[in-house]
Amino acid sequence: MDNYTMTFYCHDCLSIPPDPRMRQKDLEQQVLQRMIDHKLELIDFNLTENYHTYPGYEKRAGQHKTLVEMRLYLTRFDLRSRDSIYNRCLSALQNGELSLSGLDEKGAEGYPVIFIFDNKDQSAAS
Repeated sequence: MDNYTMTFYCHDCLSIPPDPRMRQKDLEQQVLQRMIDHKLELIDFNLTENYHTYPGYEKRAGQHKTLVEMRLYLTRFDLRSRDSIYNRCLSALQNGELSLSGLDEKGAEGYPVIFIFDNKDQSAAS
């Protein structure tokens, strides 16, 4: 089982709550609901260790306004299709395996707002 980073494009932008104390829970719920409604589109995935260094990452990231990155351990079974990857990520959110670990709000000059979700085991170890 290897750690992968999946990138999803959000068809309707997520709203960031103004109160920082409410952000984590609210954003986790928003992302979960959008996944259930299939308003997130899986646009990319790769081994986490290679994710930001392989050719074209910056170019692809700059094409979208709102991105959601999920870092999660996937098995060969999970990797059999894009639908199975999507369903594994949805299941991880529903079962509390992932939590919001970061928010990159650059959002200007062609850079997207990026919501970063990590496996809870990883984010606790960081």
